[in-house]
Amino acid sequence: MTNEEFAIEVDKSVSRSKYILIKKGVEYSQDNDRLRQFHHAGSAQGIPAPQALMGMAMKHIISLANMVKKPSAYSLKEFHEKIVDLRNYTFLLDALLKDVDIE
Repeated sequence: MTNEEFAIEVDKSVSRSKYILIKKGVEYSQDNDRLRQFHHAGSAQGIPAPQALMGMAMKHIISLANMVKKPSAYSLKEFHEKIVDLRNYTFLLDALLKDVDIE
């Protein structure tokens, strides 16, 4: 893959993530607090919100780890869905760390 082809793939990947983040934002932030579910999950478990988020992200990490053991059993679309979900958790973690004032 050339650098140019790679740059195109990165752009497509970021576009997929942005689309899902915006779509899910409407579902998860009825009160206009996009990160509320992580604060609630952390509170319910007695752990910090970033740790709760990582617990939620872990299912995507484990799923992808299982998928790459036999990649031919999955479509590119299935991989994209999992990869986008995992990438989006990193975007959400970045925002959450700012939200909880991590310097």
